[in-house]
Amino acid sequence: MVYVAVLANINGNLPALAKALEKIEELKEEGYEIEKYYILGNIVGLFPYPKEVLDTLDDLIRNNVVKVIRGEFDQAIAASDPHAEGPDYIDRLNYPDYIKKALKYTWEKLDHDGREFIRDLPIYLVDKIGKNDIFGVYGSPLNPFEGQVLPDQPTSYYEAIMRPVKEYEILFVASPKYPVNAMTRCGRVICPGSIGYPPGKNHKATFALVDVDTLHTKFIEVDYDDEKKFIEEKIRSEGLPEELVKILYHGKV
Repeated sequence: MVYVAVLANINGNLPALAKALEKIEELKEEGYEIEKYYILGNIVGLFPYPKEVLDTLDDLIRNNVVKVIRGEFDQAIAASDPHAEGPDYIDRLNYPDYIKKALKYTWEKLDHDGREFIRDLPIYLVDKIGKNDIFGVYGSPLNPFEGQVLPDQPTSYYEAIMRPVKEYEILFVASPKYPVNAMTRCGRVICPGSIGYPPGKNHKATFALVDVDTLHTKFIEVDYDDEKKFIEEKIRSEGLPEELVKILYHGKV
């Protein structure tokens, strides 16, 4: 059987991404034929490895292994003037101060080439897996960056979300951060969960594995607890806000 791996919400967390990619390689060794990866955005934005994450993804993109789209925080970086000398525009964005500080840090660490990399990423994912047409977006089909899809809702809710793209068999979204697999009359809505920004203390980093023929979906957990101390030290050594340490361990401030 052939699968695709779907990831989201890396948020500049290189150790988490590395563990997820390592898990995918383990699954391949176990016999899973994983033909491609999708990453649904927020590849940067909070944690202190934005350049390293981009370098890792660039290698995968060049090898035609992964397709990446922009998320909300990626868009915040992409929206800057390519000729701007600094990230002061971020002060005008409607985010808490700790996110603004993290975004400014990300803007500076990426340098011009890294920011151009983000600007070159598409907003939507349109592809075919097996005989099935798929559509992907970070937020929601009608609001790609600020839209939000909630977890644990009735089928009618997901049917309304799916309706604008009902010509596709699957809608992939990243916004809930929690895993979602909802079948509706219009198609299937899947959120793979979150890799770099686990949404709560009791929720591990997850990604989705989708069978390209049956569309059967399973969620794979990734453990990077041993690396969190190093990430915490990096956050503090780089002078980033203490709120990011709380997010790292608890999924919220």
